[in-house]
Amino acid sequence: MQVAVESAATIPTPVMHDRADGPVRTCLATGQEQSPDDMIRFVVAPDGRIVPDLARKLPGRGMWVTATRAAVEQAIARKAFARGARRAVVVDADLPERLEGLLRDRALEALALARRAGAAVNGFAKVEERLRSQRAGLVVCAEEARTSDSRAKLVGRGGAVVDFIDAASLGRVFGRDDATYISVAAGPLAGRVAMEIGRWAVYRGAAGKAVGV
Repeated sequence: MQVAVESAATIPTPVMHDRADGPVRTCLATGQEQSPDDMIRFVVAPDGRIVPDLARKLPGRGMWVTATRAAVEQAIARKAFARGARRAVVVDADLPERLEGLLRDRALEALALARRAGAAVNGFAKVEERLRSQRAGLVVCAEEARTSDSRAKLVGRGGAVVDFIDAASLGRVFGRDDATYISVAAGPLAGRVAMEIGRWAVYRGAAGKAVGV
């Protein structure tokens, strides 16, 4: 199902400039200026469809929306993409939901990269050993463990602790049926995994500060 959005008569020019503290973009939904790191870039595909550009590499005039599902839904409701594109565009009805899946996949891809590099291990005992040796930069817990005593034992022991998705989905990263506790060694890969999981959580409106930082 698709929603056709007609272009509006009055079209403001999005603000794209640098401040002393870095570049800013104007959110199509709210009109607020923010860092691009807190936003999602969109472009218009050749067929007129609005396409999210999470990697910020697609050609074309970028349009920016605060990186939350609520903001994306607001932009659609207000026909803001058509105004930003200065033309009639097509917005897929499932765009907000699909974006959540894309952000989830990026986080899983970052975790898979850490595994291939030998930086990620799974299993409570291995995670504990990493924490004891102060080599854990990040601990990722499956959603099933959110209220468990085992998870509580990992908090405050030197690595940030974040909650992500179900154990079965995390297990596929390691070629296993499930993975409830994962540790990523301190370093750039831990930072990347934390960032991608954080973007997914913020988009869903379920973000909280990583525990144990």
